[in-house]
Amino acid sequence: MTDTTSFSASTMAPLSDLGDMSVAVFIADYWQKKPVCIRNAIAFQEALIEVDELAGLALESEVESRLIENKGDIKDWCVTHGPLTEDDFNKERNFPWTLLVQGVDCFVPQVHDFLAKFRFLPSWRLDDIMVSYATKGAGVGAHYDRYDVFLIQGEGRRQWQIGQTCSENSPLMAHDQLSLLDQFDMVEEFVLNPGDMLYIPPLLAHKGVAVSDACVTYSVGFRSPSHAEVLTTFADECGMNISADLRLQDHGFTAKSGELSAADVEGLMTFMRDQITPENVAQWFGKQSTEPKHTNLDMTEEAMDLIELESIINDGYGVLRVSEGVRLAHTWQGDGGLTLFVQGDALPCPPEATAFVEAISNQWLLEVDEMTELVKNDAAKAMLLILHNQGYLYFADE
Repeated sequence: MTDTTSFSASTMAPLSDLGDMSVAVFIADYWQKKPVCIRNAIAFQEALIEVDELAGLALESEVESRLIENKGDIKDWCVTHGPLTEDDFNKERNFPWTLLVQGVDCFVPQVHDFLAKFRFLPSWRLDDIMVSYATKGAGVGAHYDRYDVFLIQGEGRRQWQIGQTCSENSPLMAHDQLSLLDQFDMVEEFVLNPGDMLYIPPLLAHKGVAVSDACVTYSVGFRSPSHAEVLTTFADECGMNISADLRLQDHGFTAKSGELSAADVEGLMTFMRDQITPENVAQWFGKQSTEPKHTNLDMTEEAMDLIELESIINDGYGVLRVSEGVRLAHTWQGDGGLTLFVQGDALPCPPEATAFVEAISNQWLLEVDEMTELVKNDAAKAMLLILHNQGYLYFADE
């Protein structure tokens, strides 16, 4: 992947302040605790994505998009799932509508870099950025999410109302395509202007309505596996490494053949506990937390050899970037040194390459003229070439 857009480490540096509030205060007082509206939280120099480009993404088959038309009663609202067509946008409407495009950070470098600014939280929690474009009066109805979200106003103005805490037992309206709350009890209300941000923790009811035309909102979402997913996917990972020849055993003679004895249960629990080692858990979690959101992303990258790589490093120009949509994580858990996880795969890292791997995993972007020490040995260069030639990293101009 090549790009002529200007990039630097500063464009991807994690935020230290949200407007007048420090990140430390936000984490201590609000994160996963209660909502907060922060005025002038983000200073946009320009739009992260133009509306025409957003509409163009919605036409692509690999992009998840929805068009919601607010015609009539809520039960009659129409949802069209992408890929959309030119006719969907050229249609004459005298009622409000919203375009929602998911995972825009996987396709647009500037949006990917904006997501990187939220790395004051663990990268494994970062999900994606959804961008919505709405006409005046448009909204998606009252709902709740099971993840944290920052709602950031890019253009126009949007009214947000925050309601009650919900659960899986909260009644929903009868609608084939929208999970909307049957009851909404408003607690707070805000109107967001460009640069304003509203943080909403999980399970809190909310609804937004555009109060101006050309209303653009960036939604930065944070994923986290449910406890049920943790148990099932960890068990699946362990099962892949255990021979089918190994079976549970009984304890021999018993006077009560129908009883599952305490010894039977304890033996089973011992076997289960033996699987929960730091290395097993780290290997499972690294793979699970870096699984790609979009499995059909085009990761094509022209193969590079060692001579070309050394020429780029010697020139000292440009940057090395993590490709849009690629998820990285690393761990030192276990006896094998550092392991790098990329797109759900585990790559053992040679000791001589650990400084480079840690740097790219933590920073997502490295200035080429500062990489000499990181890739001064053959192992680090080999690791870089593997990641580059798989399409996980690419070089770009500054």
